[in-house]
Amino acid sequence: NWRPEGGHGTGNRFMPLDTVAMGPGPMLMAIAGLYPGLTAAELRAPQPLPFAPAGGWNYHRLLADGVPTGFVALPGNELVAEHPDTVAVVCDGTSLGVEFADGASHECLALIDRSDEAVANPGLLDPRQFYALSDAAGRVHIRWSDGVPEGWTVQGRLIFTQLPHVKKPGSGGGFAEMDDDFEF
Repeated sequence: NWRPEGGHGTGNRFMPLDTVAMGPGPMLMAIAGLYPGLTAAELRAPQPLPFAPAGGWNYHRLLADGVPTGFVALPGNELVAEHPDTVAVVCDGTSLGVEFADGASHECLALIDRSDEAVANPGLLDPRQFYALSDAAGRVHIRWSDGVPEGWTVQGRLIFTQLPHVKKPGSGGGFAEMDDDFEF
């Protein structure tokens, strides 16, 4: 028998096992900073960590000076996996115009792809997309624009914004199964 004594499948005992899904694994994203108030230099500073191969994971040792702004773990996502030079920007939801069910402002994460083609060629900016643009003073603005304003530069394109789960006040009606926020 090839199994070690006391191992899985020996002695009619089986370890609880969980297989990683074949899609993208959890992603550790470098945080570039806080918005509003983020500068272009802060947005460019973090070096992204490589994403794990599909169905697997990577190990990372975080060094004291590696990314002083920290990291955040997000669920695996195909769209982010296609853009490996993506960083997270911690935003106040209202600074992006995001409304939440409870009417309060909450932190959210704007995922910015710094390798978007419009960074190197601003003429390729798509007016239907949102971008991290920096003004002449180096302050970042996350917004859409019909073009790059004079003296501004494109720092990256917003892939998506990760929102926290916010429960609508009073949405519980006494029967969890009837609640829109019910999760099994």
